[in-house]
Amino acid sequence: MLFKKHPEKFWNLIASKYAASPIADRAAYETKLEKIKGYLSTDTRMLDIGCATGTQCCDLSPVIAHATGIDISGKLLAIAEQRKGERGLDNIEYMNTTVFDSRLKPESFDLVTSFYVVHFVPNIDEFFARVYSLLKPGGLYISETACLGEKGKLLGLFLRLAGSLGLMPKINLLTTAQLEQALEKAGFRLVEKTMFSQINHEYTLFAKK
Repeated sequence: MLFKKHPEKFWNLIASKYAASPIADRAAYETKLEKIKGYLSTDTRMLDIGCATGTQCCDLSPVIAHATGIDISGKLLAIAEQRKGERGLDNIEYMNTTVFDSRLKPESFDLVTSFYVVHFVPNIDEFFARVYSLLKPGGLYISETACLGEKGKLLGLFLRLAGSLGLMPKINLLTTAQLEQALEKAGFRLVEKTMFSQINHEYTLFAKK
């Protein structure tokens, strides 16, 4: 039951392997970055939830005012700090915490992102409500996550079992429709829905407050 109650231990355990893994679809990632940059300005203050090794923070920080990356894994954040230093970036702050940390103040961010995070969230309604509160009026939320409820049933059964046994963090078998409905319930307005990669077949959702 180790990882069921303490998912941060799972991410700490695999941190080095995760950091060494290349981006699966580099071309799609670069296209997505350019799309995101079209929404940004030099005044943008960004929060990246589940930032891991800080890839998005580092790649977007040169075109924005400030990036805050948060993650529950201290080992992933140590790698993020190292990479930030290697690139000489001084407008990024990393915090070993969750989105519900009281230090993150309402209406503090122009952009909130979460890439491959939401399927690990226990309650997506609470999560999206919190994200909504952190955004300034007119702010943008970008979500891309594994919609495993749209994959094969055997995979879903395996992941449910592994999560319930504590062999990995618990995973929700979400669908894209569920995410869209939850975003709307939280008050968001979906402005764009794009599938950048034909490898993972997941949609990136752009939603405005």
